[in-house]
Amino acid sequence: MEKTFFQKFKKNPLFWIFSGDLFFLSLNLIFLIVILITLLSFIGSLFSNQFKDPTDKALVIYPMGPIVEQVQGSSDPFDDLRGNLPRELFVGDLLEVLDHASKDDRVENIVLRLDNISGTGQAVLFDVGEALQKIKDSGKTITAIGDGYSRSGYYLASFADEIIMNDYGYVNLQGFGRSRLFYKSFLDKLKIDFNVFRVGTFKSAVEPYLGNKMSEAAKEANMAYLKVLWDSWKEVVAKNRGMTAGQIQDFIDNADSIFTATESTGSEVLLENGFVDLLLPRPKARNYLKEKFGESEDGKSFANISGFEYFQLIQSEKEIESSDNKIAVIVARGTIVNGTQPPGTIGGDSTSKLIREAHQDDNVKAIVLRVDSGGGGVFASEQIRQEIIEAKEKGLTIIASMGNVAASGGYWISANAHEIWASHNTITGSIGIFGLLPTIDRALNEIGINSDGVRTTKFDLSGDVTQPLNEGLSRIIQNDIEQGYKRFIGLVAETRDMSLEEVDKIAQGRVWAGSTALDLGLVDNLGNLKSAIKRAAELSEIEDYTTYYPSQEVNWREEVLQRLFNYIPAFIKDNLLIQKTVDTLKDLEKLNDPRGIYIICEDCQTVL
Repeated sequence: MEKTFFQKFKKNPLFWIFSGDLFFLSLNLIFLIVILITLLSFIGSLFSNQFKDPTDKALVIYPMGPIVEQVQGSSDPFDDLRGNLPRELFVGDLLEVLDHASKDDRVENIVLRLDNISGTGQAVLFDVGEALQKIKDSGKTITAIGDGYSRSGYYLASFADEIIMNDYGYVNLQGFGRSRLFYKSFLDKLKIDFNVFRVGTFKSAVEPYLGNKMSEAAKEANMAYLKVLWDSWKEVVAKNRGMTAGQIQDFIDNADSIFTATESTGSEVLLENGFVDLLLPRPKARNYLKEKFGESEDGKSFANISGFEYFQLIQSEKEIESSDNKIAVIVARGTIVNGTQPPGTIGGDSTSKLIREAHQDDNVKAIVLRVDSGGGGVFASEQIRQEIIEAKEKGLTIIASMGNVAASGGYWISANAHEIWASHNTITGSIGIFGLLPTIDRALNEIGINSDGVRTTKFDLSGDVTQPLNEGLSRIIQNDIEQGYKRFIGLVAETRDMSLEEVDKIAQGRVWAGSTALDLGLVDNLGNLKSAIKRAAELSEIEDYTTYYPSQEVNWREEVLQRLFNYIPAFIKDNLLIQKTVDTLKDLEKLNDPRGIYIICEDCQTVL
């Protein structure tokens, strides 16, 4: 006979926590209460005008993480526990704040705090830098202050009228570099074979499994685009600081002798050489800002309004614009993988769905595909490209706008656009293809485990990792890779009006900087996202339009759980070993192409 609830409770008072129906009833009740509180807060905000007045206050821009094209999300509510969701700032919001501030008479002074923006891509930095220059041109002052400056942080700080640094601070003045780990010797010791299939002299994604150092071809390709990025960085910083690019290069190349030839501290050397304007410890820096901008009402800081508060204010003041014409800006950021993926990863199904919903809307006249991706699986990339073609055949204007990276699969999904726009700092190209199939039969034999059996066909096409790779299967995969490469260069040749020979010459998996890609005919124009949207309107022959960003639906229950996990102890969340292990497993999860064929630009993933 089934026990009643009270009988179960008497035996084990805690059983109800884990019991089916009551557990879910309790969980739903908690969610309902949280949503009710959120809803009441939202309704209350609609009737509140308590926004901070920016008059006589410095506008403080203080990103708490890298500035990105799309803020990373996750379909896994436990990702925050693992530390896999970094704090990021959407560049669109930042550019809106800076643009509005440049025209707002209430804002006279801007303060930049740039301690945490490492990891921001060079194309994004260029756009933010242009917005800061617009503020300077409007007659407003910019002050940068920080304990230290990364290369990304210093790039933006250079636009300031005054750079203040902690007297124990630093400026990370270094060029761009590219390095990676090579596993061949390690894999040989483990007796694991990585069977590699590729086409393209410069397709170096598979090099770590084939050798112990970077090939000369890869070094040549990497140096070519890194030099473009570095020259661009030096040119902007030198102009802002009243230097020459040569002076910056000489200072960095001779840093050892410059820093050791004097009794001055490192920060004093940077001051003496014009890289910063003022050295102040934190207490004196606070007092300096109070004197410069006036005290806050509580007297604890200088009079200021945060970027977030100002963003809320300008949203409340914004007039609602509506138009029957819409331009959809679909952001494709991250690795391209199969299925439905959260923001920050490009899902073959989820990104295709966004494109499909856009071209099924009769009011959408154009789609701007904003790409920030080094590629991924061929199958997922093709699903997205086919949806772009469908939109194009319906008469919509398609513009591909390349951000920091649009290479390999990122170029594949861009190829069929009416026009491709890139930043001169964009990393693109990498038109090549590869496949990986590891086998561990030798490793198993070493520890006394053997695999054997029978089959009804001549070839084992299963790709069983416990068996040596069948020669017939190897030939089939290599042929598939070669056919994939021919299709890739054929796609580029058709869409770029080039011959196969012309494309093959600049393909071979080689990476190019955006300005070089323009000269080679891989892109049509140089410009940012705003320029691409404007061009989409021109080609669509519309003057009045509304721009909107379709985005993935968010499971609100998972969002609530993520917020709850913000209270997990730091010693668990910040455990480096746990984070690295989870990161590695998640990277392997992204290799989910059904045929094991990838168009990935590994050289685009990490630029140091």
